[in-house]
Amino acid sequence: MTGFTIVVVPIFQSECAPPALRGMISTTLQLQIGFGQLVASLVNYGTKGMDGDVSWLVPTGLQLVVPVIILGLLPMLPESPRWLMAKGRKDEALKAIVKLRKKDAPIELLQEEMELLAALDTNQGKGTWKEIFQGVNRRRTIIAITAMFFQQITGQAFVSQYAVIFYQRQKLTNPFGISVIQAVVGLVTITFTSLVVDSFGRRPILLAGGSFMAFFLFILGGVGTIHNPNATQKNVMIASNVLFGASYALSWAPLSYTILGEAATSRLKEKTNNLATSISVITTFVVSFTLPYLLNPPYAALGARVGFIYGSTSAISVVVAWLLIPEMKGRSLEEVDEMFEKNIAVREFRDYRSSGIGGAITREDNMRTEISDNGSTNVVNKTV
Repeated sequence: MTGFTIVVVPIFQSECAPPALRGMISTTLQLQIGFGQLVASLVNYGTKGMDGDVSWLVPTGLQLVVPVIILGLLPMLPESPRWLMAKGRKDEALKAIVKLRKKDAPIELLQEEMELLAALDTNQGKGTWKEIFQGVNRRRTIIAITAMFFQQITGQAFVSQYAVIFYQRQKLTNPFGISVIQAVVGLVTITFTSLVVDSFGRRPILLAGGSFMAFFLFILGGVGTIHNPNATQKNVMIASNVLFGASYALSWAPLSYTILGEAATSRLKEKTNNLATSISVITTFVVSFTLPYLLNPPYAALGARVGFIYGSTSAISVVVAWLLIPEMKGRSLEEVDEMFEKNIAVREFRDYRSSGIGGAITREDNMRTEISDNGSTNVVNKTV
């Protein structure tokens, strides 16, 4: 179910969101994950003292509530206009985009955007698995895989899955309470990112977040080299762990899904996302499986020194993001397609101005947003 969500939701969100708000909308996936982690932490904290099977039956049973709510709400969701256009269902696509956009959005502009989409062939048909490794698609596949790989290899499982055990081994008081604080801090940070990502862009936040992740993990590892740390040093470990979690929630946690939804061309999104998500799941398994052996005796018994390992992978993530991941904020998906087709360099993405149909779709959407924000329904004549 989780794999299905990670594959489908970024595609749906990226196809339905206007370019100017795509970052904010696509980060809501991680926002919901963060909210779920907070609720789970609170439930576990509340049931940890219960006797018998109730202590695990309550948390397990409550997991059935959200899927039921989701199933009840799914029929209310409109289909992706781009998917409908790819199927030749133009009237339904127009109805879907009318439902998705502001109520005062001029119908003429919506119709014109649908005509521009119809003029492109990027949404027509579905590509083969072989195509995701051919031509410019290879670059786009690598970007999607990179985003999902570094979302997991940077050690987030240390905070989300093993933090409580780590705090217990450090003989800290109230480890469950600390984990709840971590979840709250992460949720607040994700919310902040969702509000600023379409202003600051993806690259600056990824680079800053990855740098802070490495910094705090190296501090954690450095303090972990001290034998019999005192109370102050233990507090430094807690702070480093919490701040690493906040830096992760600021950057790689939510923005990996944003990049996943933007990177692949429309006709290959399902296959590209499937591959990137599969690698993410494998990476998650490897990290989660190996962490106990790295942390605990009689194996590697690194304890907090595991920060050196994941601090290094976080530092690598900064270099890789700088070299590979372009800035795609504010662009229609069709404009992103054009830019990849022209093989625009990573650091030229931000300032590039498209003169093709993809750029026209971006301008249509921006004009519609501007008209809606001004409360006016007058449509001006223009040429593309």
